[in-house]
Amino acid sequence: MNRKYFFFNITLFAVVAFLYSCGLRKLPQPIGSNLSYPGSIVSDSPSSYLLLNTAANDDYSDGSIQRYTVDSSGNQTLASVISVPSHGTEIAVTNDGKLVALSFDDSYADTQLKFYDYSSPNSAQQLKNLTLTFPNSGGKQTIKRLGTFKRSSETNFYYVYGTIYTSANLDGTYNNIPPRTFLTKVATNFSSSQTIMIMSYGLGDPNSFVKQSTAFNSANTTNDVQYTFGFEAPTYDAQNDLFIAFPTGTLGKFAGGVINSYPSLPKPFEYFSTTAAKYNKCTTYNCTDFRAVSLAAVFMPNLVSGKSADESTFFVPLAWNQNGIPYAATSNGIDIVYSENLDKVDTQSFSFQSQFWSSYWSNTANPGTTATTCYDATATSNANQYGTITQNSLFVVKKGTNGTNQISDNSANGSTGYGGEIFLINGFDLLIANIASINTARNADTTVDKTDFASLAKYQVVDRFNSTANLNSNWLQGSATVATKNGGPLTYYMYSRTSSNAIFKNLSTAVPNLKIFNFDGGNCRPYWYRVTTSAKTYGLDSTWIGNNFSGLGAGATTYPGATTDPTLTYYYSYPTTNGANLCTDVSVSAGIPFVFCYNFLYNTATRFKVTQTSGVFTEY
Repeated sequence: MNRKYFFFNITLFAVVAFLYSCGLRKLPQPIGSNLSYPGSIVSDSPSSYLLLNTAANDDYSDGSIQRYTVDSSGNQTLASVISVPSHGTEIAVTNDGKLVALSFDDSYADTQLKFYDYSSPNSAQQLKNLTLTFPNSGGKQTIKRLGTFKRSSETNFYYVYGTIYTSANLDGTYNNIPPRTFLTKVATNFSSSQTIMIMSYGLGDPNSFVKQSTAFNSANTTNDVQYTFGFEAPTYDAQNDLFIAFPTGTLGKFAGGVINSYPSLPKPFEYFSTTAAKYNKCTTYNCTDFRAVSLAAVFMPNLVSGKSADESTFFVPLAWNQNGIPYAATSNGIDIVYSENLDKVDTQSFSFQSQFWSSYWSNTANPGTTATTCYDATATSNANQYGTITQNSLFVVKKGTNGTNQISDNSANGSTGYGGEIFLINGFDLLIANIASINTARNADTTVDKTDFASLAKYQVVDRFNSTANLNSNWLQGSATVATKNGGPLTYYMYSRTSSNAIFKNLSTAVPNLKIFNFDGGNCRPYWYRVTTSAKTYGLDSTWIGNNFSGLGAGATTYPGATTDPTLTYYYSYPTTNGANLCTDVSVSAGIPFVFCYNFLYNTATRFKVTQTSGVFTEY
């Protein structure tokens, strides 16, 4: 046989065999009505909820959004399914249930937000013209913490927000990019969408924050961006028309991977002291950029009227001690003020704060309940600033312990907590009054350089050094034992702490979402689900559903003026290392909530009836 002909036949046979084997290989099928790594769940009405299947293991060719209806007995029925791209991360729905936003993990080259028309909920369809693509900071990007709101003064737009999280590339580059929160708006007739703001500095994002020239290291002229920061844990306060997010701290060239190492922060007690001589405002170089350790409140009327992100955002520096006690309050008999008690642990642990998991305004509209509001509009006062929930309150979850960004317990009795503490913040009515005064003063100042935060800071940072006259006249007394006022318009209080449960001592946990049960008649209770966050679990996460229904008990001395005891939190515990669970509530009958949870790893559903007595969550 001709050797050339022989080898030609052998090669041809091998190619044909390979192609044939490929033809026999089974391609992933569409997901259909199956469950596959459910990654997000939201209620879209009092009698239905939406479940996102991520299909993250690629067993299916697509993902899906399933819609379930719920009857008065709490039984769910699959009503409809639409196909969506796989590797989704979260869904969010508008309060009228008509628009759904979908985000994705870092499996894709582009960081996109897709939208779906749910006007006819059982025949939903994608709105391709609304897809938004966000700028890339260099690493691999994922969008989480999606939410929506609609301003009462605007009928033509929905607002959709979320946070972009960046992880390092395979070669380790871009491993220190802070989270960045974005705000977009979508026309209610689905004709257009646009990104109107990205809350970041130093990353080249459009509609982000301007530089602060006095924070630069003047000895280094080759590096234009010497640090970066962003914001995370966003929410919307409809009572005061504020879009709110929380600080990440600074990172960048001079940070060396350590949070807030550059620009350096002042000593917190000296900064918050009533004696201005204790803190001289920096006006030269290496000055603190307080935006990186401040709650950011975007005053929406400013933003929609055409003012820049810098003129629309007001920054309130955050600081508290290991028990979550703010400046000028009293805890364990010690006044948290600049005084002779600086050698006490209650004062030594007082520090600036950054890095947070999630937040939730107290009266956030829940499509899963028929009631429109939970808490009344009582003004914040000396009497109710600690622990009392009103329309001027929001919850936020701290990453790590409240005094540091590490999971640790450096006290004998566990008083520092084990990480992921839930805080209540009061006083947004006082902040909005400050913003009105600041707007008037800044608009009249023709010397302000709006391209440099060194010039804007004297108005936009809401602290004792703000240039607006009598700004702190409405700030509250910190406590009955000291004449000192709070360090700002807001009051912080620890609502729930993990040190009450020893199981959290060696676990890193997060609270990805908080919500409010409405038992009707104005009787409302916050709840949340807590999950482990360690990469070492490889998907075998643990989950707890938590709430604080307890009255004030042993914590009265540590938390004076409080209405609930942070150490008496109740948890329903799932079996350990059994996969993360995600939950939502619906109230088919007003005041009778049901909770539905889905397990990410095993595709199983758990249902609960909810009561206001001990036990709280009853599986059925």
